[in-house]
Amino acid sequence: MMSATSTSILGVLMVVAILGNVIIVVVLIKHRRILLRNRPTYQFILNLAVSDLVIGVLLCPFELITAALGEWIFGSPVCKIVDFVEISASGTTVITHALIAIDRYRSLAYPLLPKLKPKLVKQMIALSWLLPTIVCAPNLYMTKVVDMTHKLRCTQLAIPVLWLDRMYGTVAFVMTFLSPLCGIFWCYYRVLRITLGKPSKAQGVPTSRITLRRSQKRVTRTACMIVVTFIICWTPAFVMSMWRIVKGTDSIYQSHLLSQISFFGGLINEATNPIIYTVYDRNMNVWEYIRCGNRVANDDINNASGGTSAGLQSDERLRQSRRNVTKQLRLTESNL
Repeated sequence: MMSATSTSILGVLMVVAILGNVIIVVVLIKHRRILLRNRPTYQFILNLAVSDLVIGVLLCPFELITAALGEWIFGSPVCKIVDFVEISASGTTVITHALIAIDRYRSLAYPLLPKLKPKLVKQMIALSWLLPTIVCAPNLYMTKVVDMTHKLRCTQLAIPVLWLDRMYGTVAFVMTFLSPLCGIFWCYYRVLRITLGKPSKAQGVPTSRITLRRSQKRVTRTACMIVVTFIICWTPAFVMSMWRIVKGTDSIYQSHLLSQISFFGGLINEATNPIIYTVYDRNMNVWEYIRCGNRVANDDINNASGGTSAGLQSDERLRQSRRNVTKQLRLTESNL
């Protein structure tokens, strides 16, 4: 049974995660005409907020009640569904982080390429849900309510065949965690290499290049926050998955402390995602939306329809700046 302090922390994190992601979903839908239309990054952020909401709304209440009572009271069918949704939605969260990283790297490294087609973006989002759902389907069989020290607990049991249990743990770990994690690290490593180049002096430098440098700094700051937060929050889950491969499922899910730490880490990441992806993004206008409501959305739509650059996201400004620099170079070469 969790202590009163741990239960209180869990409750606070649950409220912060739910409220933060609800705000993200509302703002993105309210601004959909300028943020979601042909903006893959924001479509991925919306998908991330939805997956975090699934965990916060559908799963956290069960965890909070179980933490307060010290045992599982909802029966075996609910146990199987909750565990399955929790693991598959967590996989969707990790994969969506990777999709955002890929899109941002693509925008920086290849600014002249056209944006991802809407159909492809929808397929990528669908895959982020379908893949974890398929991979985690065996959990419906493995998850059971068992009596541990005279307390009922919803936990995963090992597949009876040890080598099959370890093989499944390895496949699930690689497909829903390790592969997306490698993609995140590689993309943001490339982003940092691009954005940490030697800065140009402001005097005598074209405005487009100054804008480019400012956008690069914002992207670099956000990238660093994403990677650091992700590492801190998901390291317990990484350790638990590796231990499961080596020792088998029973050795992990009967170690209640490690499972709690892993769950808390994921919940902290869900609570901080809205801060990372929106508070530092001027175009989301989260706090302005809270203060001013519909007027902010209407102003943004009017600005967008008027052709101003105020509604462009930092990646878009960076893309346009690079296009301008490239055009200037081509014009210079043609005049030689």
